[in-house]
Amino acid sequence: MLLSLVCLSLFLAACSFLGGGAPPQLTEVEYGTYRDGVRVAQTDGVPREMGLSFGFRVMVAKEANGPVKAKIVTVTPGLIDPSASKTLTEFVNEATLEPGKTYDVFFTFTEPWQMATGRWEIRVEPAQGDPLTRTFDVYDPGPQ
Repeated sequence: MLLSLVCLSLFLAACSFLGGGAPPQLTEVEYGTYRDGVRVAQTDGVPREMGLSFGFRVMVAKEANGPVKAKIVTVTPGLIDPSASKTLTEFVNEATLEPGKTYDVFFTFTEPWQMATGRWEIRVEPAQGDPLTRTFDVYDPGPQ
């Protein structure tokens, strides 16, 4: 009996170490570029275009114990806001996400100074559990 209990304990510890533990609170539904909330392409390459959004949709598990508090983090290659005269490398917003719902986690180019080429990262960091991260490369599509 004692040996069975020890084996069960080791098995459960191994399952949790290998990812067999609790299911994730957040799941990526889709990613890519979007226009007016409609996905244009499933890609991590983003052309510099005014009005274009990029990011992903995330769903909160129905089994989550109540609302999930999370930080939405957008890391930029460095944006120079002309009104602030400083370089912005990170935007952080806090959100409360409801179980069973899907949320858009997008960045939209609304100002010319925002369209910096380079590597961008968008993360959803729940207060508890693993974050979701997606990296995008913004590029200049050339003359159109």
